[in-house]
Amino acid sequence: MQTLLLALLILIAVPADRPERQASAPRLWNGLLPGRFDVGFRHLNSRTQVDVWYPSDDSGARLLYRDYVGADTASFATFLTGTGISKETVDSLLNSPLIATTGGPPRTGSFPLVLLSHGNRQSAADQAVLGEFLASHGFVVASTPSPMLRTPMERQSQIAQFAEEQAEDLVTAVSVVASAIPVDTSRLFLVSHSFGARSALLMAMRNPRVRALVSLDGGIGTATGIEELRAAPSFRADVRLPPILHVYEELDEFMKPDLAFLRSLRADTLVLERLQAMHHVHFTTYGFAAAAFPEIAQVTGATTATSFEVRNTVARVLDFIQSRSKP
Repeated sequence: MQTLLLALLILIAVPADRPERQASAPRLWNGLLPGRFDVGFRHLNSRTQVDVWYPSDDSGARLLYRDYVGADTASFATFLTGTGISKETVDSLLNSPLIATTGGPPRTGSFPLVLLSHGNRQSAADQAVLGEFLASHGFVVASTPSPMLRTPMERQSQIAQFAEEQAEDLVTAVSVVASAIPVDTSRLFLVSHSFGARSALLMAMRNPRVRALVSLDGGIGTATGIEELRAAPSFRADVRLPPILHVYEELDEFMKPDLAFLRSLRADTLVLERLQAMHHVHFTTYGFAAAAFPEIAQVTGATTATSFEVRNTVARVLDFIQSRSKP
């Protein structure tokens, strides 16, 4: 109950900086209020693709969700209909408008950089609402596709290898974004989901510019793969870490919480928040889709309480990094 009340207070404390934008917030945003900035979105190419949301001058047509899914649209639709979701609902999801525009001119200013560290085989489409929301509140937000989209992970012994690879992709993203978008790279924030929390932790251990790390039902909050992660070349048990927020659920057995590892880390602050109504999948765009489409809610086990927690989890992320973003 305390967690839900706190989340409600956080949502109330995150106003729409431009009231007229509240009415135009997309259905897929599940009641979140945009900040005062319009949002642009770009693909930047280096040794890996970098997807970036950024405060922008309004320009062009709004993206649809299918624009984030991109070349995988057909396979994505096939997967969803295979779960029993109707073609009509899948089409409605794919054609859902969002707020970002493609390639809009960046706003000038000193905007901190948030790096999204995706879960296994995930990419920008899986955190589209989160990326847009944070950018609308004055952050440049960048992500790289999961390395497991290039090469599937086949066994637990590969955890360190893939975590290091993903961490290196995130490091590369910092310089790639800085070469294209006005951004303050002296203030870095890591927001991660699932497997991506392992990569985010390794990056935080090697980069003192990281101001905060958020783990959304991240693997660092379970007992799985901890010994493998400790063996990673970048792992440093004695490094002083920035504040960590770990938000987790207890509904999925494969994500059974074990907080001993997190508590062993030398973080300036460790905040642990347990949710009651979210499954692991709801920490992605599927959580927002479940709030918008009853069929997706049924397939993913979402309830009205899930919708509330999804919305407020994202607001909580904003609150956590905003409070640590002052120069």
